Amino acid sequence: MAVVIRPIDEQDHPMVVELLVRRWTSPDILIEGEMIDASRLPGFIALEDGRLVGLVTLIKRPHEWEILTLDSLQRWGGVGTMLLDAVVDGALAENIPRLMVRTSNDNMDAFRFYQRRGFRLERVVQGAIDEERKQKPEIPATGLHGIPIHDEVVFGRSLA
Repeated sequence: MAVVIRPIDEQDHPMVVELLVRRWTSPDILIEGEMIDASRLPGFIALEDGRLVGLVTLIKRPHEWEILTLDSLQRWGGVGTMLLDAVVDGALAENIPRLMVRTSNDNMDAFRFYQRRGFRLERVVQGAIDEERKQKPEIPATGLHGIPIHDEVVFGRSLA
């Protein structure tokens, strides 16, 4: 059966929370010292046979949308790209000229994913994850591929 992408609505909240807890340890995501409940943000879900197979949550600002979380439970199956395409289409429909996303310095899969889809490296915020860990100690010290997690990496994509 085909994957269906649609906007998140209130009835999706329990499964959104469950996915965020499973993938992020909590729906609460720390950004620049502010705790944000990603389960209450707008975004899109991917469903296959009624099962949640992907989620993207967004912080919508007047001139930029930030991808806060993007998760595909079917790695390499195109779900992440479909979710990102929905974000791009939504932003263009609302005349939003730019998307941005942050990731940690260990997340080489995110580096590859976003750059292949038109995002460009904008900056590295040295020590940002170390600072966030002081407020949210469950952030691991070591991440993917055994890489110590210290820094935040920002990618942006112009839609203009």
